[in-house]
Amino acid sequence: MRWGVHHIISSPHYPLSNSHAEASVKAIKHLILKTAPSGNIDCKEFDQGLLELRNTSNFTGRSLAQIVYGCPLRTCVHAHPQSFSKEWQAKSEDCDCRAAACDEQMKL
Repeated sequence: MRWGVHHIISSPHYPLSNSHAEASVKAIKHLILKTAPSGNIDCKEFDQGLLELRNTSNFTGRSLAQIVYGCPLRTCVHAHPQSFSKEWQAKSEDCDCRAAACDEQMKL
């Protein structure tokens, strides 16, 4: 508790207790089956699929790449060049802050 770590024990035979991890495993298995049916994940298609998976926004509206790096990663999916500019990223952050404030007001 001193370091702020809370250990929560969940049953390994009850997958519903860890649904986020189960959903991630399901997504990766689906990606492997689609891009590398032989099981060899050392291919360009798997790498691109993994990149897209990390760039896909989650329930917060932000992708894992945005959470970790602060901006979306460039991928093979076409996007307007200005969508990666600092101005648009600042607008996105402002929109996220307003949404969070609105959620807080709704809770009260």
